[in-house]
Amino acid sequence: MAPSAAQDILEALREGTAQRHASLEAMLALRQPFGRGHYVRVLQGFDAFLSTWEPRMARALPARLQAWFAQGRRLHLLQQDLTALGAAPVAIDGPAVPALDTLPAALGSLYVLEGSALGGQFIAAAARRHLGLAAGHGAAYFHGCGSGTAARWREFRALVDTELADDAPGRRQAVRAAADTFDGLAATFRGLVDADERAAA
Repeated sequence: MAPSAAQDILEALREGTAQRHASLEAMLALRQPFGRGHYVRVLQGFDAFLSTWEPRMARALPARLQAWFAQGRRLHLLQQDLTALGAAPVAIDGPAVPALDTLPAALGSLYVLEGSALGGQFIAAAARRHLGLAAGHGAAYFHGCGSGTAARWREFRALVDTELADDAPGRRQAVRAAADTFDGLAATFRGLVDADERAAA
């Protein structure tokens, strides 16, 4: 059976961002035991990034996709987690969020954040093991849609297939925007780590 257009597009996105994805995972270091302080810094970094990214994404998407996007917004879950953990958001100068000036660019950027929700299921389980946190207390962001996460990913695959199957230039824009989104996340977290090092000095 021949691969679908969605598989081709997702493979291009995976290949175009693999090194950046691996680097970000290594920076966040959530696939090994972690402490509460590190976990809070990760939440603060995502909060800083999504505070700019979510409104920009909402402006970039057409009306027909607004309801779907709204169902998956997770910034409020970060804020819920930080409150539960007694932590405040941190100010980071200009999180490097891509411009998202075309629908293909928006879809490329969505690939990164929607994909992170899949990995978030692993992190939510790790937060429960290492820190005793649960979806209702401190791990709402990574828990996300919970058992509905895989279904939402399938919806995203179908969306990419519909919008980009016959748009080769758009597919290139999507890969570029996905790479830029990983770069923006990395820059956000580097800034957070640097700020912590200066505070500790």
